[in-house]
Amino acid sequence: MRLSPKAKAALQKVVDKFESGDLSAIVSITKTQLPPDAPAIKWSFSNRVMAYAQTSSVDCRGYRQWQTAGRQVRKGSHAAYILGPVIIKKQTDDGGEEERLVGFRCIPVFAYQDTESENGEALDYIPKELPPLMDVARHLGVDVTYAPTRLGALGNCTPDGAAITLGSEDPSVFFHELGHAAHARIEGSLKGGQDEQQETAADFVATVLMHFYGLGDRTGNCWQYISMYAKEPIVAITKALSTVEKVLALLLNAAETTSCTISQ
Repeated sequence: MRLSPKAKAALQKVVDKFESGDLSAIVSITKTQLPPDAPAIKWSFSNRVMAYAQTSSVDCRGYRQWQTAGRQVRKGSHAAYILGPVIIKKQTDDGGEEERLVGFRCIPVFAYQDTESENGEALDYIPKELPPLMDVARHLGVDVTYAPTRLGALGNCTPDGAAITLGSEDPSVFFHELGHAAHARIEGSLKGGQDEQQETAADFVATVLMHFYGLGDRTGNCWQYISMYAKEPIVAITKALSTVEKVLALLLNAAETTSCTISQ
């Protein structure tokens, strides 16, 4: 199989990630639901993993496929590559024909974030089952959307807490970003970037809410996450506890209010 230098470089990214023990592509592909018209639904699992490992996007399509979806690939965007079978027909001894796989070819595809809408509309990536507290987000005026994410980020929240974008169906990601949104409501706004105290508070809130709703123990994940931002995680958590208490009170009180409104 002959590969262009660009294709070789792209596929080497996949190899490098797996050699380093980074299996995030497999986890993300397993947990994320694609829209029904996404071509990747018909791809092999390995091709979806390969595309995600190169782009951090769950939805990759060919140039013309994006045009069909009403989106245009931005000028200067770099393609990711998946593998397509090369099949030829061979005549059999009895005069018939049979198909034979003789190799693979590289197919260029582009990620959602490398495209722009022709009419300003976004594609719908809403999962089948929404996480707990989605009603609370709406009650607080937080706009929540699901869309493929960039550079490996699973979600983000605007500094004013008005909008959350999720690239994963994992409820802990939603809880983390909702923690940011509630924190912004309390403080007025958040600092830009990845602030140590803000990230510590948001992930601790997510861990508590996962336990509260019986969705799993992610204490270890929380510790690893906070350790990326704080040299002394225990100190960071201690400093953040007051914020965590306020955020949880705001969210859980809003949950009770929302529940009462719905039941009436």
